[in-house]
Amino acid sequence: MGGYGSGGHNKTHRRLENFRRIDSFAFRDFVMWDKYLPFKESVKYPLVGGDIIYYPQSMEAVIKEGDSYTDLILSSVPGIDGKSERLYFHCPYCGKRVRYLYRRQERYMCRNCAKLNYASQQKSGMDEMRLKMERIVEKELGYTWWYRDYPDTPIQDLWHIPKPPYMRWEKYEKLMQEFRQLQKDYERAFWMGMARCSMLSNKEKVGIMNHLNSL
Repeated sequence: MGGYGSGGHNKTHRRLENFRRIDSFAFRDFVMWDKYLPFKESVKYPLVGGDIIYYPQSMEAVIKEGDSYTDLILSSVPGIDGKSERLYFHCPYCGKRVRYLYRRQERYMCRNCAKLNYASQQKSGMDEMRLKMERIVEKELGYTWWYRDYPDTPIQDLWHIPKPPYMRWEKYEKLMQEFRQLQKDYERAFWMGMARCSMLSNKEKVGIMNHLNSL
């Protein structure tokens, strides 16, 4: 009862993976890399079809798309280590503090205002495993810039994940163990799906099954 496929999932909402988004962490990294930032009146963070314009002196920002301007409220929150800071957006519609804003109906808004669901709310399997891996890497281990360090590497193939300086080795190793197990489960699910492909020969399917037995 209530499992996947039982009708309990909200299928009226769209999947957020299908919409463009802006990331407040990536925005902060972009701005902080500019060594001339204290001397500039404004900095442009490029978007598809527009820019975020940041004003360092007042620490304010707007989203500019064509002739349209939308105020973008920012807020900084101390990191877990007590030294670093994390930057968040505030949704232009509800004011909620969020990391991501999604582009829908020609406006940027939070997930709730845009009525978007996570993939894990709509389907199980490999999509859910990828989301779990992203949560471990980005939320638990704080490695939010992995996609910049390894732009051609999907999360399921990511290998090097640095330990946060504030985290105990015991906790880090436990999270890494969970992450590596998800990678193994993902690989197994991938090859099991391949083994069911009707276009493969029996010899190819036997080879896949032998590979699965070796995992």
